[in-house]
Amino acid sequence: MIANSNYAADAIELLNGLGVNQVSPNIWELTDVHTASESYVHHSQMPAALAAYAAVNETFAAGRFPGYLLRDMVDKVPSMDYTEHAALAMACGCTPPSFEGSDARARIFGKAAWNIVNTYDLNSCFMRFDSAGNGDHYSLWPRGIDWAGEWAVIPADIKELRRAYRAMSPLQKVMVLTIMRLYNQSKDQIYLTGCPTKISAAEAMTILRDNAALPAWGHLVTHYAGW
Repeated sequence: MIANSNYAADAIELLNGLGVNQVSPNIWELTDVHTASESYVHHSQMPAALAAYAAVNETFAAGRFPGYLLRDMVDKVPSMDYTEHAALAMACGCTPPSFEGSDARARIFGKAAWNIVNTYDLNSCFMRFDSAGNGDHYSLWPRGIDWAGEWAVIPADIKELRRAYRAMSPLQKVMVLTIMRLYNQSKDQIYLTGCPTKISAAEAMTILRDNAALPAWGHLVTHYAGW
């Protein structure tokens, strides 16, 4: 078992090294504008950096990482180490992630994924199909596929999934895209093709923060346990 406290100091050091500091809960500031604007940021540190910069100013965050999309941010989650996960959790204002082992993280992640689906009414895009695996996320599947049969696309169902997504609020779209990218990091050629999915990471952070959903999102992604 790894104590969360072992990574708190490292996470603070990482964020301070990026020129940003947490003044108080949910209040962040740039401590070194030059460092924040110009310093090299390793690819696996970019999610934490983006989230922290966006907590200061969305425009600054978007300009610091131009063209950086929500899907790019989520795609890096599997590459992040414990310190980077802890730093992202801090920037999202959620409790520190558990590092008590893969089994514990899988259980937490599965519960978090279903909590997002149920809390934000995403059932028109996801369904329960019981499947073996350590964590309830293995029973969470995108709609539109005949999972009980040949795993073929069901045209009417996939059309309905896309229609439902297009009608969703910005917050719901952020949550759907996050779960979809955690489910499969490869290019989506099935589920949301033809749908508006290019949401900037900085804008996504603002959407989440404005809807008091950033801690729930951070809790989900920082407990990612594979799929």
